[in-house]
Amino acid sequence: MKKEVSRKFCVAPMMGYTTPYARKLYRILSNNSFLFSEMIATKSLIYSKSRENIIDNDFNNPVALQVGGSEIEDLTKASKIAIDYNYDEINLNVGCPSKAVQKGSFGACLMLDKILVRNCIEALQNDKIEATLKCRLGLGRELNYEFFEEFIDEISKTGIKFIYVHARNAILSGISPQGNRTIPPLSYDFVRKIKNKYPNITFILNGGINHLDKAESLLKEFDGVMVGRLIKKNPFILKEVDKKIFNEKNRLIDETIINNYFEYIKPKLGFESIFRLLSPLLNIFFSVPHSKIYKSKINDYMKEQKLNLIEDLLIQYVSEKNLN
Repeated sequence: MKKEVSRKFCVAPMMGYTTPYARKLYRILSNNSFLFSEMIATKSLIYSKSRENIIDNDFNNPVALQVGGSEIEDLTKASKIAIDYNYDEINLNVGCPSKAVQKGSFGACLMLDKILVRNCIEALQNDKIEATLKCRLGLGRELNYEFFEEFIDEISKTGIKFIYVHARNAILSGISPQGNRTIPPLSYDFVRKIKNKYPNITFILNGGINHLDKAESLLKEFDGVMVGRLIKKNPFILKEVDKKIFNEKNRLIDETIINNYFEYIKPKLGFESIFRLLSPLLNIFFSVPHSKIYKSKINDYMKEQKLNLIEDLLIQYVSEKNLN
């Protein structure tokens, strides 16, 4: 049976970043945020020998498994795997513009074939898990609401309940995936119009939400928001999400929270790279000006595999920078 969960505030899937380790940190920091895995190609999901390291859930619910693929049989298998790993949702990526993804015939290029996307969603659907979609407004440099509406109209025939919309077009050539996150213009108005036409679908807004106050403001008119880079830069913002978005009591970032995360990753050292284990935390050091001393120490401790010293340094840093 499908679980009823809130998608009011979602942490976006980010390739190479929203690993099981990042999701564990996010869940420690926020009880209510809806989390996503990184996008995983269905072939990797089905056949990879390292699948456990990629999709391990470890009770981080509510959480979605995002997949990339367009082969019906593979998508049906992927949905069953998501159920086995206790995910609340399986999400089809129809928004990634990278050349590698295009070569695999999935991601944003699928928006050219709305019938195929409809068939893909139907392959994912199961009475035990929610099947959802993440898409763009369209393709190319020119916005076209009619194209977007016709695409959503076809997808709506599946009975889909949740669609995440990155409110920009995808440009499939000439700019990088990183450029695709900023260069194509935003159009929240397209999402406003589509949610009014299809009131039975919950539309989650993604794109351009660069601070928590903006997320709060957008939630006054949209069903939910999805945030990526803001959390990547400083995951400790998630403690504010439960307070501001879900009206819970403020949670301090204290030693207990940091200790909990390190207790989770310490047994995995040796089986997993120290960089992958620590990557959810590294941006708070490397994106803040005047932190050369911390950067140098972190590099040294990582080379020497000294997790205990990194833990102590992190506690000191959080205290000094008033992140708590």
